[in-house]
Amino acid sequence: MTKRQKLTKHFNQYEKLTLKNPKYLRQVKRLTEDFLAEDLDTRGDITSDTVIKGNPKVTAIVKAKENGIVAGLEETKWFLTSYKLQATSYKKDGNKVGKGEKIFQLKGGIKDVLKIERTILNLLQRMSGIATQTTKLVKLTHGKVLICPTRKTQWGLLDKKAVVLGGGGTHRLGLYDWILVKDNHITHSKTYNLKPITSFWEIEAKTKKQVLEFAKLNPDAIMFDNFKPKNIKGILEDTEILRYSKDIIFEVSGGITEKNITEYAKTGVDIISLGSLTHSTKALDISLDII
Repeated sequence: MTKRQKLTKHFNQYEKLTLKNPKYLRQVKRLTEDFLAEDLDTRGDITSDTVIKGNPKVTAIVKAKENGIVAGLEETKWFLTSYKLQATSYKKDGNKVGKGEKIFQLKGGIKDVLKIERTILNLLQRMSGIATQTTKLVKLTHGKVLICPTRKTQWGLLDKKAVVLGGGGTHRLGLYDWILVKDNHITHSKTYNLKPITSFWEIEAKTKKQVLEFAKLNPDAIMFDNFKPKNIKGILEDTEILRYSKDIIFEVSGGITEKNITEYAKTGVDIISLGSLTHSTKALDISLDII
């Protein structure tokens, strides 16, 4: 398997993040049902039940209040079918959306619409916000590297899917996925003789000395943890490293921001991973209006 094939197979597992995958469907179902149950508790929407007589049919429009990338439509439309609400999309996941543009139309009983309004908006806003920020970072790096999230996710696999819809990758989907040896493993292991490992594996390095030491172990990937761009570039151009690095995937993580990501993309690494993509990205402003 070539370096490019390994990178795609292990760092961009989008095919597992659809509702056709039972594991992903379970997470979407659990998340949306928990959010709605928290919102309704045992009393339901007491405001709508008090001020609205009956449950007349209405049409609602979900639209963007700022420019961005749409994400979360597959999950939202699946959720809506459980509440006998009909959705007609104007956009697809991964599409650009402009301020004021419609994303989809919703038809059903007004109380049903109001009951699920916040749940679907929270879903769309978060996933679209992550996708939008990912697209911004992809543009800043001119497509030279694969932008990935870490496991610092609030919504697990849904967050990772949003990154992919914005043009990034997934990285590991969980601890079960493949081996990533980090500093705590190294510090608290009597030995880390990893040569017998036959499955895909990556190891985290904190110094140039470690990069060279680990490269000799023939890992599939090495992660530069909290390195400066100039130091990474120097290491990857070192003739001693070049002897071992032809088939190694190089990743950098830690201390990366919008301001310096372009410099990191110029170092020669293959992947840039950022925890901020999923732990602190701003939600995209999206509204629902009944017409």
